[in-house]
Order: sequence, then C-alpha cells, then structure tokens
Amino acid sequence: MKVIFLDIDGVLNSEEFFVNNKDQVIDKNRVSILKNIIDITGATIVMSSGWKLWFDDNMMPQDDFSNSLYEVLCEFDIKLFGKTPDFSNEEIRTRKTFSHVKAKEIMAWLNEHEDVDKYVVIDDLDMKDEEINSHLVRINGKIGITEEDAKTVIEMIK
Repeated sequence: MKVIFLDIDGVLNSEEFFVNNKDQVIDKNRVSILKNIIDITGATIVMSSGWKLWFDDNMMPQDDFSNSLYEVLCEFDIKLFGKTPDFSNEEIRTRKTFSHVKAKEIMAWLNEHEDVDKYVVIDDLDMKDEEINSHLVRINGKIGITEEDAKTVIEMIK
C-alpha cells in the first residue's frame, strides 16, 4: 500500500488563499492537485493534521468546521483512509506546535500497518525527525501545494 500522510493547513489552504476567501477554509484548487496525485499514484490518504481531532475513528466529521473539509474532499471523491494517533497535549494544541509530535504519530501509525510499501508526508512543517523528513515534501504554507510539489510527491511514491 502507498500512503500519503496529509497535513491540511498550509497544504490544502494557505495564507494567500485566506486573504481573498475569508468565508472558506479549503482551497479547491489545492484539493484538485491532491486528487491528481491520488489518481496517478493510487495512494491512500491518512490525515496527520491537527484537523484529525475533529474526525471520529471512521473519519466522519464531528462539527461544522471539519464538515467543510469533508464536503470538499467528497466533491473530489477523495476518501480518508484513517488518521495518525494523537500524541498532542493541551500545550501543543494551544501553541499549535504539532510538529513536535507528528513524526512519532506517523511512526506509530506505520508500525501498526506493516502493509505500507511506500509513503510520503505532505506538510508545511519540518518533522523534526531524520527518517520522516526523508519522506517529506515540505510545502510553502504561504501558497499551499503546487503542481511542482505534486511532481515531487508522485516521483517519491510511484
């Protein structure tokens, strides 16, 4: 199985997007790029974003905010396979310093799923872990995922 560990903020939205779209949380142009990656690679999506806190274990949204993401993903026929475990605490959630635990969460998920052949992490943050960073396509959070980023992801996981 090929897996993409997906962050949301800074990947499927961006600082640039929010300037002109104050009433939306997800940039459909960025989701379209993700859909293309999935179509080409056949990869499965595992949410590694803090957004996972608003999804249940069946990857169903638990509030209006997460439902907005879910609806856009459904519009593009993108299914969420699962999510990494949550190793954050109140301080991490308050300060939004998820990068301090993301690598451990990803490794824990991989240890539970031995059928993973290849994986890529798509995130706008450094993972603070050499092994995970070797699988990271780091996105510029000011603009979100680009076609160039997509080419890199496809090369890494195909």
